[in-house]
Amino acid sequence: MKRTLVAVVPLIAALALTGCVGATASPTVAPSTSAKSAPSSPSGTAVPDAPTDDASVLPVPEAGTDSRADAITAAEKVVTTFGQPTLDATTWMNNMYPLLTQTGAAAYEGTDPAKVPVHQVTGAGILLDGSTEVALIVQVPTDAGLYNVSLSRPGAAVPWLADRIRPAQG
Repeated sequence: MKRTLVAVVPLIAALALTGCVGATASPTVAPSTSAKSAPSSPSGTAVPDAPTDDASVLPVPEAGTDSRADAITAAEKVVTTFGQPTLDATTWMNNMYPLLTQTGAAAYEGTDPAKVPVHQVTGAGILLDGSTEVALIVQVPTDAGLYNVSLSRPGAAVPWLADRIRPAQG
């Protein structure tokens, strides 16, 4: 009897599962919470909306002529203000704040202006490759060598602010 029971249990389970495979349930469609309706395909069936991704990256346009000129002017002003070693630290930082992003301001707080090697801008700045309407790097010649100024802004209608001021590499 034990042997028969061992053989019958798997048979019963298989028959029960076979009944599930043949059944087709109609899919349940949740009502849409969006205000727009899904477009129809040529066959008349609804086509779901394309998924949206808030983190999608849209291409940023290259900086225009006016933006480039404004960026060069801003970078030259940043380096001129940066290179004032005779100022006390508080005055120096207060002069720098309006020219810096929040990240830049945090990076340069506590700087001793007497230790900044730059004393003056010695020529016109140039834009490095890869400039966009919201981020770019301007190289500015100084008496201490070339300095790169990373500038950014949230949009084309906002002034350029410095994130970082550093000696040019190589």
